[in-house]
Amino acid sequence: MPDRGRTTYNTNSNVRIDRAPTINPISVPPGIVRTDEFALKARRQDGTFRGNDAFFNNGWRTGYCHYNTGWNDNFFFFPNYCFNPWQGGVNVNVVISPWYLYPFLPGYLNCNTVVVSSYRSPWIWNTGAVYVYDDRGWDNRWGWNDSRRNVDLDNSLEDLRDGFERYDRRSLGRLVPRNGQVAIMRDGRYDYSMNADDFYDLINDLSSNAETNSYRVEQVRTYRDSARVVMLHDYNDPWGRRQRVYHSMLLQRESRGQMVIREFETNDRRAW
Repeated sequence: MPDRGRTTYNTNSNVRIDRAPTINPISVPPGIVRTDEFALKARRQDGTFRGNDAFFNNGWRTGYCHYNTGWNDNFFFFPNYCFNPWQGGVNVNVVISPWYLYPFLPGYLNCNTVVVSSYRSPWIWNTGAVYVYDDRGWDNRWGWNDSRRNVDLDNSLEDLRDGFERYDRRSLGRLVPRNGQVAIMRDGRYDYSMNADDFYDLINDLSSNAETNSYRVEQVRTYRDSARVVMLHDYNDPWGRRQRVYHSMLLQRESRGQMVIREFETNDRRAW
């Protein structure tokens, strides 16, 4: 077991259940969510997930179902998950994790690890020009290694693929900004921001735990020194079912030439 560093939950929220649950996207206002808001929505759902009580509490996710039954909370990289939004009473505030759709990872983050600001996306999807990416360096229109290729972008897309398909932490590290924040989006809207170090821990929890089949480029658009990218994460869940989650992100070029993630979103369908 690799050293997970500074995570010291000293708890075990790993609840493995025989029957795979159905995890539906949730619709709550973006940003920090109070526990009393969870209670209100749970009453409206009226036990939608009855029968999966080990994984759901009043219709909301609790804990996680890891592949490894011996896994516990201290093994995660990220140190500020909230495993049960009901714990602690109405004064507990949380945000929805980008990994809510992944049953083997916690569904919430403690709000003390994020910032909700007035962030606005610099440009929308339709503003950009379509960019044709091919991991062999070949473009049907331009040929091999043509000068019109965006080498920095191609390298970043390869790093994304290697980070998930080869579990390469160095590749993911090159994609995380050296400073500043990463904006977390949900349903195409801004949700909250987190500092770059925390985002690095968070994305490593996904890449190092998921049984990834493939992580491929769906579509790319470029505008000035940035790009919007849609990736498709194909993986097997802990019950052996093949699943797909879309990752949408904004990559921006830093001064050293490397393109880094400044926006990130997960969805069960394409956001753009």
